[in-house]
Amino acid sequence: MSRPVRRSRPWSTRSCRDCLGWGWLDRPRCKACWGFVAKATGRHCDICQREVAATDGICRLCRRQASLIAGPDNKTRVDLTVAARTGHQLFIIGTLRPRGGPPPRPALAEPTSVGLHSVPPRWTELTLFDMPRNLRGVSSKQPLLDPQLAEFLTSRAARIAELRGWPPRTVSSVGRGIRILCAVHRPGERIRASTIAQLTHTAVPANHVLEVFEDLEIFLDDRPDSLDLWCQKHLAFLAPGIRAELDTWIRILRHGTPRRRPRARSTIITLLSLILPFLTEYGGKYTTLRQVKRDDLTAWLAHRPHRAYDASALRSLFGTLKAERLVFANPMRGVNGGKLATTIPASLTAEEVEVIAHAALQDPALRVVVALSGVHALPAHQIRTMLLEQVDLAGRRLDPECLNRPLDDYTAEAITNYLDYRHRRWPKSTNPHLLISRNTATTTAAVGTFWMDKLVKPLPVGLDRLRQDRILEEALASGADPLHLAHVFSLGAKASLRYAAAVTASAAEQDRQRSRTDGAVRG
Repeated sequence: MSRPVRRSRPWSTRSCRDCLGWGWLDRPRCKACWGFVAKATGRHCDICQREVAATDGICRLCRRQASLIAGPDNKTRVDLTVAARTGHQLFIIGTLRPRGGPPPRPALAEPTSVGLHSVPPRWTELTLFDMPRNLRGVSSKQPLLDPQLAEFLTSRAARIAELRGWPPRTVSSVGRGIRILCAVHRPGERIRASTIAQLTHTAVPANHVLEVFEDLEIFLDDRPDSLDLWCQKHLAFLAPGIRAELDTWIRILRHGTPRRRPRARSTIITLLSLILPFLTEYGGKYTTLRQVKRDDLTAWLAHRPHRAYDASALRSLFGTLKAERLVFANPMRGVNGGKLATTIPASLTAEEVEVIAHAALQDPALRVVVALSGVHALPAHQIRTMLLEQVDLAGRRLDPECLNRPLDDYTAEAITNYLDYRHRRWPKSTNPHLLISRNTATTTAAVGTFWMDKLVKPLPVGLDRLRQDRILEEALASGADPLHLAHVFSLGAKASLRYAAAVTASAAEQDRQRSRTDGAVRG
């Protein structure tokens, strides 16, 4: 029996059956609608009342119409029912863009070398060897060795200043730094980041000058890595074999693997600091970590004051080396390092709440931090990195890291007052983050931990205590339900159980005290 011959459908100009888009098709639906049908959950649209594929009762055409009405500048949720009031705008397949609006026009290729930066080609003198520059004593009024490059960099700095909202004083200082650099570098000579860093001694903001030189071929970033410098300083005494094995562990911690997320620099240094005493004591006996025995680890951990943390760092080291097949066996397997110390969450007292409320009224930024930590239980890193687009004052929503929470009156008032203060002090700042400082107002970076620690210094407790008090309050109101806490505050299983256990233990202690009091009264 012969197999039937599959004939290709003729291509023709037709409209899609679902989205009604017009295009050159060889089947009833367009490619986008075929993908939508595969994920659809129903066959009826509640908006246009058509019998088509729909997800949550809304078809693809109504969703596209809602995105089209919302526009690219919309910062709130899309009203998916708008198609019932406005009708549908038909389109040609392949021309309707996603909600973010039309794609940006391809920017003109910004030159990446001196010969492409609106500077005519010219002969340059090749350098025999590159010596480090010394900018001490160099004046911005000296004759320029490369006036064409100075003109281009000055215009580039003006564009960046307009984009970042630099004050006139910063623009003038950056221009002075550019003239100093062009007074000591010949045409075609690369300018190093270490040379630009010397401008700090002449009251020139080196970070702003570095931003002008970013992505240019004449710029050479020779700044050393801070983690590499730390390792060279503290691990130089180790044998080459041990150092190579540690470098493998550090590389995996730093960059991660398909199954392991990368760690922060502070976390890596903390882990290295924990195993450094062991390497200092036993590093001279070994030429490779394959020679480490379980008895050595057990004897060393027995006298450590914080053995649980030391054992955790050693377990991470040898577990990674075993996975990478750099050691034959994991000597930390089966070694009991004890349990990590866990703190019991505690509520705030009435006096502490009064002092916090009074301190929050003195500083608009501190009031925002207190509201986000004490009302919404956000950790410090989420508060520092929160963006302006994650705050919807009109819709009364707060969306840090896609949590989508309702915005209460106290937090909304605190954010409104802070935005007024921010606009008065830094009217030209284009930093996308909610909280900015004097140093970050002219950049796109978030405020640092040092700024946050200085801001909350007037408070009697830290931000962790504020967050704990809010979670305990929610646990008490919800009957110590760990699933509810995990859903509301995005907590892990252990953290939610810890707060639920704390509330349960507190309630049991209150019941015991109440029973003792009742017994004493009856007696």
